[in-house]
Amino acid sequence: MSTSVMLRISSRYYVCFTVDEPSAPEPPVVTEVRTTSCTVTYQPPRDDGGAPVSYILERRTPGPDSEWIRVNDTPVTDLHYTIDNLTPATQYEFHVAAVNKRREGYFSLVSLSAITPVSTPDKPGRPEVIEVIGTSVYLQWSTPHSDGGTDITQYMVMCSTSDKLKYITVAVDTNTESLISYTIRSQLQPHTEYTFAVAAVNRMGQGPWSDRTESTRTFAGMNQRLFYTHSPIDTKHTIHT
Repeated sequence: MSTSVMLRISSRYYVCFTVDEPSAPEPPVVTEVRTTSCTVTYQPPRDDGGAPVSYILERRTPGPDSEWIRVNDTPVTDLHYTIDNLTPATQYEFHVAAVNKRREGYFSLVSLSAITPVSTPDKPGRPEVIEVIGTSVYLQWSTPHSDGGTDITQYMVMCSTSDKLKYITVAVDTNTESLISYTIRSQLQPHTEYTFAVAAVNRMGQGPWSDRTESTRTFAGMNQRLFYTHSPIDTKHTIHT
């Protein structure tokens, strides 16, 4: 609540208003909970302290060592805010504070908790062909940015020619590294142009396919070997027989 003071200067009176800190709003309400985001709504405080207010929000994951993390560094004037970059299958709580030109008010009580749902994984990185020996192709790719909130159990490898598609299942450990390696053996045809793409799978299903590789040609027998030497400037293909 703002306060007023009456001052007398010479024969005139002046009323001066002072601005106080705003009161705490009611607890925010979490809506539209998605895999990696949610929307938080809130109402104005009962007392704005005598000046227009804007809002700042914080989030935390409940637990004995949890800490509040500021969501927006710059106060917003809207009565809703979408919070991104959340982790799937994670519980979150939120609170909000009003800010006027004088200072930041007290934070509200904590919202009801919300749990982001589990989803299929993001798409992996585009695979790279590291080596070709006859009809065996050695691939590497990076894991998805998000596993969807549950462990990736396998990858699907799509092998494409001009007129056919072939799918290969690659099982992985749940504690795998960020770079996946796999060699396709005894499943491709010689003297054939292939492109490759990969997709991650968790208990919710298969995620989107990665971008495809450039075309790669296989050979007959095991005595021809194609190494892919990668450099920041170009890509060189070296054939050894």
